[in-house]
Amino acid sequence: MKKEFMAVFSGFPEHHFSNEITKRLSEELTVRRSIVFITACPLDYEQNDDDCDGMHEMFAEQGLGFDDHCVIDKRTDPSEAKRLVENADCIFLMGGGVCEEQLDLIREKGCYDALLNGHAAVFGVSAGSMNMAKDTVDFFESMEPFPGLGFTNITVSAHHDPEDEWRYEQTLRMSENRTVYAMEDMTAFFIKAGKIDTVGNIYRAENRKLRPLNDEDIRELESYYYVENNSRIWDERSENSDQWSIPVSSEVVEEARKGNWSIILTPVKSVPRNWFPDDMTGKKILCLASGGGQQGPVLAAAGADVTVFDNSKGQLEKDAFVAKRDGLTIKTVQGDMKDLSVFEDECFDVIVHPWSNNYVDDILVVWRECARVLKKGGVLMAGFGSPLEYIFDIEQFEKGRLELKYSIPYADIDHLDDPKVREVAEAEGYSWGHPLEEQIQGQISAGFMIAGFYEDRGCAQLDKYINTSMATKAVKC
Repeated sequence: MKKEFMAVFSGFPEHHFSNEITKRLSEELTVRRSIVFITACPLDYEQNDDDCDGMHEMFAEQGLGFDDHCVIDKRTDPSEAKRLVENADCIFLMGGGVCEEQLDLIREKGCYDALLNGHAAVFGVSAGSMNMAKDTVDFFESMEPFPGLGFTNITVSAHHDPEDEWRYEQTLRMSENRTVYAMEDMTAFFIKAGKIDTVGNIYRAENRKLRPLNDEDIRELESYYYVENNSRIWDERSENSDQWSIPVSSEVVEEARKGNWSIILTPVKSVPRNWFPDDMTGKKILCLASGGGQQGPVLAAAGADVTVFDNSKGQLEKDAFVAKRDGLTIKTVQGDMKDLSVFEDECFDVIVHPWSNNYVDDILVVWRECARVLKKGGVLMAGFGSPLEYIFDIEQFEKGRLELKYSIPYADIDHLDDPKVREVAEAEGYSWGHPLEEQIQGQISAGFMIAGFYEDRGCAQLDKYINTSMATKAVKC
């Protein structure tokens, strides 16, 4: 799923966009051939037609009218619904109804995949904005959560009014088990290439406490976009046999069963054998952000009890493929390396973490989670890159010219106005250049003692000058 521009609205009680919202829409909606509304009241045909015309008029009165506008409801033939969604420039998920009825309609009409993968901007209001989230609660129906479309990680409580005691209490109840974003009417989240801007009074509610949204909250929400898109990008890289996505052979697995094995955390050098326990039998090993059918199968063949955890389904499928092919037992779990909450405290003997933490914005959280799930005396082996490669102009860098441009810490998301940065990020994954202090002192601060270190190659343009990848062995104190 890749969405260029999205908007999450609460409601427009006066049936007009505010000046601030209009300004942003005029900047983004430069192509306006077709807008498709998807109802939350699938059987209310007369109301759907009126709402479709009325909502389109909200655009038209601001000089943002579309050449064509229509609504998808129960009357719409599935093939026509799919065609409309595939060819739309904007999809607007309407409110005024039941969330799950809108989601059921989308699936019933066969336009779910087209909606997820199409090029259109996606907007939602009220029930529609609630359905854009990964997790949705419609408190008019139930407090039980259900999966939404997964475009955002913004679980919305729409039409928030501090004077409405019943609605306020429902929002607090929602927040007992999740983070909720309470949106007053005439407010908006605008999401473009993962960057989030807001309009109006929006609040964050968590554990029955509600406060105004702040910049840190927005940064946290933005990280969801990059986690999801890096998952998709790595699925594609896995299909294209990236260096880290080529499974080990049956011959390598057979040798590992005989005790002849090695793995890598960095591009070339093998991890020293003495970093591992002498006897691997039954050792509980977490291969963290380590899908691709490489480290996990070798360690399983060596006798370990292996769990492979990765953000990419495609990468995990490589491990499952090797396990089935060679009769290995490997557990695979998909998730974000910053969140290992699926695992209990102190449940692993070893964590193997190949070069990958450049794909998350906060590695200090990763180190703390590693410390939590490792047993006392357990070992964390981590590979990572030097931040040096991020300081150069990327277009010149690819031509072999070292032209200084950026500083560390570095984040692709801060430089997406550079077409080359954006091109590389969308092809290879959104990346961060972390200071070495966070890589090494970050482990120490999380409760580890550094007990081993080596350097390796990693960046072709710099390898003739300096090693640009490294690995550490850290022991939990």
